[in-house]
Amino acid sequence: MSLPMCAFAQAGVKDDDTMEEVEVSSLDADDDDFNRAVRENPVIIPDEADDIDIPVPSFIKKAANHIIYNGADWSKLRDAFENSKKSPVSIVHIGDSHIQADINTGTTRELLQYDFGNAGRGLIAPLRICGTNQPRDYVFQSRNSWNSVKLMNTSWVQTVGFTGTSIRPASPSSELTIGTADNDDYNPFSSTTIFHNGKISVKDVTDENGNSLHFRAIPSRDYTQIVLSSLATKINVSFASAGDLTVYGASLSGDRPGVFYHAIGNNGATYDSYNRIGSVGLGINPLQPDLVIISLGTNEAFGRADYSGFKRSVNQLVSNIRLANPDALLLLTTPMECHKSVTSKKKVRVRNKRRKGRKATYRTVTKTTRSYAVNRNIAPLRQAILDYGKANGIAVYDWYEVAGGDGASASWISSDLFAKDRVHHTQKGYNLEGRLLYDAIMDALRQQN
Repeated sequence: MSLPMCAFAQAGVKDDDTMEEVEVSSLDADDDDFNRAVRENPVIIPDEADDIDIPVPSFIKKAANHIIYNGADWSKLRDAFENSKKSPVSIVHIGDSHIQADINTGTTRELLQYDFGNAGRGLIAPLRICGTNQPRDYVFQSRNSWNSVKLMNTSWVQTVGFTGTSIRPASPSSELTIGTADNDDYNPFSSTTIFHNGKISVKDVTDENGNSLHFRAIPSRDYTQIVLSSLATKINVSFASAGDLTVYGASLSGDRPGVFYHAIGNNGATYDSYNRIGSVGLGINPLQPDLVIISLGTNEAFGRADYSGFKRSVNQLVSNIRLANPDALLLLTTPMECHKSVTSKKKVRVRNKRRKGRKATYRTVTKTTRSYAVNRNIAPLRQAILDYGKANGIAVYDWYEVAGGDGASASWISSDLFAKDRVHHTQKGYNLEGRLLYDAIMDALRQQN
């Protein structure tokens, strides 16, 4: 869907030899459609300078930048980080478009891996093959034709996996190219796990120059692990499949200690979107998460306000994840204040064009303008998450308060931290968010409950 834009035009109206000159609007989509398009098709322009260590503005509430434990025992996570030099720590971060771009999560990942070691890039998804934006630090592509489905498609013609994506090969023999991007820091891996449904038979693995690599394919019910004999940054996997194969993503591992920070993000996603999959908990189980972070709620705030229903949706996803990953800690984050697009109409008088010697005449027309206003549904949803966490012993990171609380959106806009749509952030804004979450996690690792 293309975003509607305002325009000026002339409407020619035959009226006693006069031409009426009026302002007309191409705001042909209502507010709901416009706001949905913004959330499901975000435009985030990367800065040339990717500095993750940016100054913290004065309106950020540093005193609030900590985890609210709500009685949850974080000692196991502290132990996991203390042993990160022996075995990797695994974090899975689930969210919407704020997570799909992987700028804020990429910042948190980089900082944690700097401190505790880089276990590997972790989870990647075929977002570009599915026709949407993909993080810049990895490659997931193919020369073949695929049938693709995204989480927010209204109907699914094939199974959608826990990543919110699904691709099905159009022919029995296909290939995928996966790895880290050339412009990324050297991030080699020695094995990859391809998550899928249906049978896949790996025939050959080559490097980016076409040289065959020694490998061992280890199949399982929901994934196939490919173990390489040497480190690689990009590989081509050729395979055969039956008609039931769908691929959801892959995880790149260096088979070394450190930290995995897996990000699962889908534009426009809500708690109910992931509940629709029904198997998110089972899907992330092979990633062996020590901590699962859920950052949702922004998109729910653009719909009808149903806070009891929202809590039920939160509980459904939390229960699904807990059931399949009983040893994993959970952390819910609240959405920060943002804006929504609103249109207004008013009657204005405009002068008709007139010929020389004729008296000026006027007509009343309706002028439509688009503006922005604070989305008042965000604050109650934030409170619903806080209440749910407190009632169920689940830790919460109150990003709403940390970002500046009520009125924060104005400060973010004036500081060039919000994108033009006033829902998403600039790269600088996402870097700030990722750094603050890192600070809060580090504080939690140092503190006792």
